[in-house]
Amino acid sequence: MPVNNLSRMGTAKVALIVDETGHQVIEKFPASDVEYSFYQHAAKNLAQVDIPTPMLLSADPSLRKLRLEYIPHLVDQDAVGRDEVLSILSRLHCYPPDTSWVYHNHTWSESDLEKSLTLLELPGRAEKQLRYFQQVSDALFSGQCLISGDSNAGNWGKRDNGDLILFDWERFSTGSPAIDLAPLIKGMGSIQKFIEFATRYNCISCHYNPNDLTREIAIAKAWIVTEVVVLLNERQKSDFQFYLNWYRENLPAWLDNTVRIL
Repeated sequence: MPVNNLSRMGTAKVALIVDETGHQVIEKFPASDVEYSFYQHAAKNLAQVDIPTPMLLSADPSLRKLRLEYIPHLVDQDAVGRDEVLSILSRLHCYPPDTSWVYHNHTWSESDLEKSLTLLELPGRAEKQLRYFQQVSDALFSGQCLISGDSNAGNWGKRDNGDLILFDWERFSTGSPAIDLAPLIKGMGSIQKFIEFATRYNCISCHYNPNDLTREIAIAKAWIVTEVVVLLNERQKSDFQFYLNWYRENLPAWLDNTVRIL
């Protein structure tokens, strides 16, 4: 029987259930085309290079229903900023994309930007600065690295044996590694924090210019604001007002301090 709906930002229902054998499993439906395809095809390839994802237990194509291994232990925000997570993401980013896989289309459209600005009601100076971030955001989406697209702490868990697992792959795509690195930084972060992350990642990955990556992490942080505000509002999520208030309070100063990196 379902215990709770674990979905936050997504549209699919995610429930922890007890299956016919008495084991706890995750049931997710209707899974997006991207995530359904991911578990059918990409996950097994990524597992061969030690990119850990939940085990697929069954898939019902008519209902677009996935049954997945339950990952029992939470991972906190501090833990996802460590080198172990950066190493997993680096292996993902270095894996060659397969043109037959299904990918989410990440973009920062002017229409979404304007929707978020209407909801945020920022001061004029901050509005102008956020528009500037959007105008230079092509660098995030033109890259050809594989990305999870949603690497925040809530999508990481640990098995009983301590193995780190990344789940929720409905935003699986290609783009800049910055899209996966930005959510690992608490809050909006700072230029100094972006430099630190880009430098540490470069030591692990060695395939990306740290100066470019620092700039792209900042752009990704700004883009995520639009993504969160627009999606929470469209999907009528209960924490929409909380995020709106937090951004109204913190975003203007962050934009003022960070826009110079562009």
